[in-house]
Amino acid sequence: MRSQMKLAYRLISEFRQGLLPAGSTVTDDQSRLIRLLSEDLAVNSDRVDLEQLIQLVSKADSYWNKRTMAAIDRFYAFREAGDPAEAEKERQAFIGECPSVWYCGILSSL
Repeated sequence: MRSQMKLAYRLISEFRQGLLPAGSTVTDDQSRLIRLLSEDLAVNSDRVDLEQLIQLVSKADSYWNKRTMAAIDRFYAFREAGDPAEAEKERQAFIGECPSVWYCGILSSL
């Protein structure tokens, strides 16, 4: 499953960066990966066409990526300041709020 998530997050990054040719058709595998991301990021895919879903997933991924980076910065700032308990509170607060197993895994690995 981790390898599928890695592929899915790489794919949405490519969509966001415009690395996929304009007007290219989304393959069945890409569609499956986008839906996997929608589940991980808690993006409602009901009654949403694939093009819209890609945009919603991309937005959610950007949001949680930024939140993850900010939480990592705060985590390390507390650790460097000699406050490991506050660092752990920061980590747990993020994990409690973020719907993504992928992004929570990043914070859990610190």
